Amino acid sequence: MLRTGARSPRFPRWLIAPIVLALLSPLAIQRLAATSPSSPPPAPPRTGGPGPAGGPGTSAATTAAPAPAATGTTGHGQAPGCTLPPLRTQLAQLVIVGFPGTRPNAENLELVRRGVGGLILFKRNVVSGPQVRALVKGLQARASIPLEIAVDQEPGTRVARLAGIVPQTPSARALGRMPPGRIERYAERLGRAMAGLGVTADFAPVLDVTAASGSVIGDRSFGSDPVTAGRAGVAFLRGLRAGGVTAVGKHFPGHGESTTDSHLQLPVVGSSMADLRARALPPFQEAIRAGLPGVMLGHLLVTELDPRRPASLSPVVAGRLLRQELGFHGLVVTDALEMGAIVRSRSLPEAAELAVAAGSDQVLVGADHQPVTAVIDRLERAVAAGRLSRPRVRQAFLRVERFKGQHRWDRCG
Repeated sequence: MLRTGARSPRFPRWLIAPIVLALLSPLAIQRLAATSPSSPPPAPPRTGGPGPAGGPGTSAATTAAPAPAATGTTGHGQAPGCTLPPLRTQLAQLVIVGFPGTRPNAENLELVRRGVGGLILFKRNVVSGPQVRALVKGLQARASIPLEIAVDQEPGTRVARLAGIVPQTPSARALGRMPPGRIERYAERLGRAMAGLGVTADFAPVLDVTAASGSVIGDRSFGSDPVTAGRAGVAFLRGLRAGGVTAVGKHFPGHGESTTDSHLQLPVVGSSMADLRARALPPFQEAIRAGLPGVMLGHLLVTELDPRRPASLSPVVAGRLLRQELGFHGLVVTDALEMGAIVRSRSLPEAAELAVAAGSDQVLVGADHQPVTAVIDRLERAVAAGRLSRPRVRQAFLRVERFKGQHRWDRCG
C-alpha cells in the first residue's frame, strides 16, 4: 500500500494501444474498425440498372451489374447496357408517311413491315369515325414499334382532314380573339375526339404571324401580331395535350409574311433578323416555354438566316436558331418533302438526307408512299459514306421515340 502523498510509478502511454490490441480477438478488431469515425462505411450491394419502363432494378444477388466502360459509352457512343435496333430500323423510324387505303391492306401493311416511324392521315384515308378507328388499330397491331399516327387538323375548315368526324372549331383567326381558357376548351374537345380515333399527334397549332394582307397562311394564323399568336397558340397546344394528343407547332421560323405557296415553289423571306425576332419568332418562343413537344420546319428561304438552303434543310435554322438560341429540345419534323419548294431543285431522297443531316429528326413524305424505300436507302448510304453520322441518327431516333412516348431506349442517350 502506498503511503499518502507518495508518487505512483508512471506507466508509459505508448505501450497501452499495442497491449489492448494484442488482447482483442480478430473479430473484435474488425468491429472496432467498423465503428471508428475515420473508417469508411461498408459498400452497399451493387444493383443493375432500372428495369423496363422504370421498373425495379436487378439485385446483385442474382445479376452483377457490368463495370462501366472507361469512356462511359459503348459502340458508336451508346451508353453502357444500351442496345439500339439495327441501323436500318432506326432510319425507317425517322420517316412519317402518307399511305393508301381506308382499311389495313397489303400496301399500307407493307409500310408498317418496313418499320416506318409513323403514318399521316389524309382525306383519302377517312370515311367515318369507326372506320378510322379500325384502320389505325389494325395498322398498330402489326407494328413492332408503335406508330405515330398524325394528322393536319387545324382550327377551322381550310386544313381539317377529319372534318365531320371530330368537333368543328372556329378558324384560328376567330379563336385568337377569344380568351385563352375558351381556346383551350375547344382544343381539348378536339384532342379527345382525335385520341379516341387512335390519333397521337396533330400538326397544329400554326404559330405563324400573318402580314396585314396577302399572306398565304391567312386565317390559319391566330393573328397578325405576335402576342395574340403566341397566347392563342399556347392555349391550343395545352388543350390538345389535355385531350391526349401531342402538338407540333408550325411553320418555323415563320411563314406568315410570305405570299408564295410552298406547295408550288420556294417562298423567299427577306425580313431582317430584327424583324424576325420581333414578329416571327416570339410565338414559337412562347410555345417552347410552355412545353411544345414538336416543331415543323417550313419550306421557305429566309435569306438573313441561310441564303442557300430552305429552312427545312438548313443547319443554321434547325441547329443554331431553334436548338441553340431558342433552346428547343423536342422533335423537329419537316413539312412534306414532295412540295414544289423542295422537289423543283432536288430529289426527295436527297432532300431527306439533307434534312436529317441538318438537324431534323423526322422527314414527312405525305403525298405518295412509293419513294419511302428510296428515302431509307439513301439515308443508309449516307451513313456508310460518312455524310450522315451514326450519332446524328441515334439522336434523331431517340427524339422520335420519346415524342411517341416510347422510353425503352432512354438509357441510350
